Amino acid sequence: MIRKTYTLEIITPCFCSGADQAKAEIRAASIRGQLRWWLRALGGSADEERAVFGGIAGTTASSSIHLRVADRKPGPAWNPPKIDPNSPDSYVWHFASVSGKPPGSGRRTLGPRWTSAGVLAPRSTFRLELLQRRPLPTDLQDRLDLALRAFLQLGGLGLRVTRGLGAVVCHESPFDSSILAKIQEAGFRTEHRSAPLSETQIIKEIGALVKGTRKASGWKIDTMSNRPVSTPSPFGTSDPRQTSAVYFRPVRRDIKSNNYELVVFEAPHDRVLGERSRKSSVVGHEPSHLVKPDPAPPRRSR
Repeated sequence: MIRKTYTLEIITPCFCSGADQAKAEIRAASIRGQLRWWLRALGGSADEERAVFGGIAGTTASSSIHLRVADRKPGPAWNPPKIDPNSPDSYVWHFASVSGKPPGSGRRTLGPRWTSAGVLAPRSTFRLELLQRRPLPTDLQDRLDLALRAFLQLGGLGLRVTRGLGAVVCHESPFDSSILAKIQEAGFRTEHRSAPLSETQIIKEIGALVKGTRKASGWKIDTMSNRPVSTPSPFGTSDPRQTSAVYFRPVRRDIKSNNYELVVFEAPHDRVLGERSRKSSVVGHEPSHLVKPDPAPPRRSR
């Protein structure tokens, strides 16, 4: 058996819950789901995924790993902000603010998560315990180890995880840019924007890049309507339901720093996207295809 223990700290607001959406909590099942995603996105086959995580299709197979979350410690209280639909950060906050609200409740109604109790605040910490019950073939063990490292250095939990919310930093394995080269070898595309940004600045930066790139690429979306209209793309859609292959990830090299850097990575489309959403890649071009919207022209005085 192999036992590993990690201390994880939440660095951006995390909207992760169980059955009660109004109460934020970290669940081992959520982390397990993230590790499955990384294993698959890094090229793991269905048989490899089954060998690691188990399954019930056909012959039942037990999981090779067991995860446990312990020693949860909340950070300072965080109060959800008022959303300005004209601000770029609405592209990050909007869906978290309306998640779980009753159908037909109106545009101004907020969801049950949009309270201080529904979010895990930045600087909240918890311990992740991983127990590997049996050995795996060398190639599969290497892929699982990389999936774990990628989650610890580039991972996140909860709603809007593709847009930078719920980002975590591991005290034992903080961000190291060499992880980007490792996932590139597995087919990912990456960009690392190392200019330091505050917590508020990085949310606005992510929102501006999402908004500007969608517009420049012709991938329309209406984020503030009750029935979002969007074009299938690597950025994901609500209808058809499709998560994004592009992840905006705030990272911290120094776990004690209050400044963030922005990493953007794009998983191989054929591993994570349906056919309608598979377009040309967005990330990893020179010059970058990730752009901010043109500034609004100044208003004329009357």
